[in-house]
Amino acid sequence: MIKSIIVDDEKHCIITLQHLISEMDNIEVVASTQESITAKELIEKHSPDIVFLDIEMPVMNGFELLSQFDSLPFKVIFTTAYDQYGIKALKMNALDYLLKPISTEDLEESIQKYNANEMQISQEQIYQVHQFIRGKIQDTLALSTQQGLIFIKTENISYLEADGSYTHIVMNDKSRHLASKPLSNFEDILQDNSLFFRAQKSFIINLKNIKQYIRGEGGEIIMEDGKNIALSRNKKQEFLSFFHKI
Repeated sequence: MIKSIIVDDEKHCIITLQHLISEMDNIEVVASTQESITAKELIEKHSPDIVFLDIEMPVMNGFELLSQFDSLPFKVIFTTAYDQYGIKALKMNALDYLLKPISTEDLEESIQKYNANEMQISQEQIYQVHQFIRGKIQDTLALSTQQGLIFIKTENISYLEADGSYTHIVMNDKSRHLASKPLSNFEDILQDNSLFFRAQKSFIINLKNIKQYIRGEGGEIIMEDGKNIALSRNKKQEFLSFFHKI
């Protein structure tokens, strides 16, 4: 049985989540609190497997609460009503979250991730997402790997290539990382970054790393490492509008 604790300053949110969890067979709520300042003591007392943690709370937010721990011997699922900016921060840092109002389907998916040991969290992730939301860091991406987490600067990405439900991330130095997320997930994260362009359904490219463009119906893009990427015909005009011809 998975032991969980709920930390949320809104009582009705605790009650709703408790009800959803009670409908599941392999998880139970061992404690809950509306007070972020007492949550650390409660967590240490009950040693939960999962902490369902609201982000925005009075006195101390969720990230500040987690920063009190030297290590995190439990998994964290953030519960949030944040806007898309906040969600982008969570996605960039590979943190699991449930968007309020929480649905049974989303909760079950998060528990499946826990059972598959796909949840990872570190103090570095907490720091990165907290700084992002405060507007100080918007250029660092956390990638989950079998060995742990890799933090990369988005400006050092050359291109991203879809591989089914996975994504290959190719860096400027030609090193490669395999992320267990679809390309659409990275498109959401990078959509506000003017460096990146969705060239076609399988590729997102860094416009600074283009070596050559070959004319054609859609045309072909040659990246700095020699990678040849076909440009979607309906993306051609948008792509060419980024550059000044001489």
